Amino acid sequence: MILAGCSTGASGPCRLQAVADLPVTLVHNNIEVKGSVNRSDAWLTIDTGAERTVLTTAAVKTFLLAHSQRSRTLLTGVGGTTSDADVYADVQLGGANFQQRVAEADIPGISGLVGADMLSDYDVEFDLPHGRFRLWHAPGCGTGDLPWVGPRSTMAIQVTGRGQLRVPVLVNGKAVNAMLDSGSGVSLLRTDAAQRLGVTSADMATDPQILVRGIGTGRVSVRLHRFNTLNVGEDRTVAPEIGVGEIQIGSEDMILGLDYLRSHRVWVSYRTGQIFVQ
Repeated sequence: MILAGCSTGASGPCRLQAVADLPVTLVHNNIEVKGSVNRSDAWLTIDTGAERTVLTTAAVKTFLLAHSQRSRTLLTGVGGTTSDADVYADVQLGGANFQQRVAEADIPGISGLVGADMLSDYDVEFDLPHGRFRLWHAPGCGTGDLPWVGPRSTMAIQVTGRGQLRVPVLVNGKAVNAMLDSGSGVSLLRTDAAQRLGVTSADMATDPQILVRGIGTGRVSVRLHRFNTLNVGEDRTVAPEIGVGEIQIGSEDMILGLDYLRSHRVWVSYRTGQIFVQ
């Protein structure tokens, strides 16, 4: 546990407290960290796009978890929806411990994913360029208090009632509604949003196709199209590849995914509605 005295803000003096500092493994385009479920080791995906924390059906059987008799959860991902009874679990990431109901779903290749219901209790730092994921208590702290060396930018975000993160994004200089989703291996744009940006089916005819998946067994084919620019706040990426297809992402136009996080250091402050980027 790290305590660092910092500046004095509107809510009192900043005192950063590191709750979890975990090495990251990037497997199958997922951010995986080693945690535990009911005190047994488990590899868990960090997913800011998920409203609920989820354990797979295989993990539920392995850890002998009890199902709820009264509650079920309907989960929606880019490939469709799934529903199952909730389970009771004790999930731990570093010094962060959660004892609560979590959802169950069929997600190939992992034990489960940690969603906004757990992440939003903390400030969350993605430091993928250095292979680390961290959870912080950071009351009263601002961008100048981060334990980073060098310049960083700040942008306001909207934290939805479901704990999802809407970020200010421009694609080819035009605003789109985007969600920061660390559980998506690539950034994705809905077909109708791409059309509003002037990208036609003919423009994408020779673009490579890939399959993306989410909760459940659904798969969606998308075209990897190279756009001119991607602006996230003050940060600009030239010639980004973004997957375009008929993806199910609610009212959002776009998912900002792991491809962005790989090359940036990103600190998410749920409590203040801000993201810091380096």
